[in-house]
Amino acid sequence: MTRAKQKAQAAETARAAQFDLFPVKPLIEPLDARAIVGPRSAVEHLVRVRMRPNDVPHLIFHDRHGWYCEEHGPSCHTVALARAEVNA
Repeated sequence: MTRAKQKAQAAETARAAQFDLFPVKPLIEPLDARAIVGPRSAVEHLVRVRMRPNDVPHLIFHDRHGWYCEEHGPSCHTVALARAEVNA
């Protein structure tokens, strides 16, 4: 293995092993879907997720289309957090 590859591998290992000393817990707020979206809506769950207190919130919907973020779609990482909160 070349010297450059060894350095790159060592840097990758260090990045993977690094952890946050002061992790910030995401703020997850289940909302009343009927009050916000309307009583005739098919939305079953509506959840607001903020990764950090001052971040822009992600609105997560659960309806006949499944779970999805308003802005990023079903592949957004906050969808899993919202599902876990609702199913808990």
